[in-house]
Amino acid sequence: MCSDPISGIVQTGIFCARNTGKIATGKDTGRLGATGAQLVSLTDKVSHNASIFGEKVLKTIDGADGFICDTLKNMGKEEIADTLKATAKASNGSVVGTIASKAVNPLLVAAAGIRVLKDDDHYAALIEETSAMGMMFGAEKLMKTAKNTFFDIAENGAKEITESKGFTQGIKNLATTGLNKAAKWFSGLSKGGQMATKVGIGLLFVAGSITAYNAGKAIGKKLSGRDGVENTTKNTVEVPVKGTTQG
Repeated sequence: MCSDPISGIVQTGIFCARNTGKIATGKDTGRLGATGAQLVSLTDKVSHNASIFGEKVLKTIDGADGFICDTLKNMGKEEIADTLKATAKASNGSVVGTIASKAVNPLLVAAAGIRVLKDDDHYAALIEETSAMGMMFGAEKLMKTAKNTFFDIAENGAKEITESKGFTQGIKNLATTGLNKAAKWFSGLSKGGQMATKVGIGLLFVAGSITAYNAGKAIGKKLSGRDGVENTTKNTVEVPVKGTTQG
C-alpha cells in the first residue's frame, strides 16, 4: 500500500503535542513512553520528507539503522532486519522510525493499563479503557486502510487495486466506487491543492481517532455503570439523624 508522508507528519505531530500536554499537566503521565516513540517517529518522517533537520540528523539515523540491523543479523534474525528495512523503504523512512511507529500503540495500551491501576475501581476502569482503546484502534485501522487505498488509486489507478490479491473484496468494491471518484478529483488538483488535501486528511484522521476514543469511553462508562455517577454523588444530600433525649 502507498503511504503519504504529509498526512502522516500532521497526524503524528498533533498526537505527540496532545500527549505532551497531558504529561506536562500531570493528567496522564503514563503516556510518556508513547509520546517518546511518537517524537522519534515524527523526527524520522520530517527528516526524510521535509529536509529541515540537515544531513547530520539523517546520518545519525542511518548509523542507528545500521547498528540495529547488524545486531539483528548477528543474533540470527536476518529476516527481521530485512523486513524492517523493506518497511522503512516503503514508507520513505528509517528502521528506527519504523520501530518507533510500531511501538506507539503497545505503549498507549500500557498507558491505559496504568490508568486502570490508578483508578479506585479497577474493574470499571478496565471495561472503560478496553472499550475506548478498542474503538479507537478499530477506527484508526479503517481510516488508515481507506487513506492508503485512496493514495494508491490516485497514483496507480483502481485497476491495480481491484486485481490485487492483497485486498479484501470489500476494499475492492470501495475502490471502484467512492474512493475512485475522490482519487480522480485529487489527481486533477494543483500541487498546492494536493498538499492542502493531504493536510486535511491528516486532520480528519486525528479527529476520527479522538471521536472514536471518546465514543468508546462513553460506551464503556455505561457498561461499567459509572455513567453519570459523579453528578449523582454531588447532588446527594445527607439528612442528619436526630439523637434521643433522656428525661
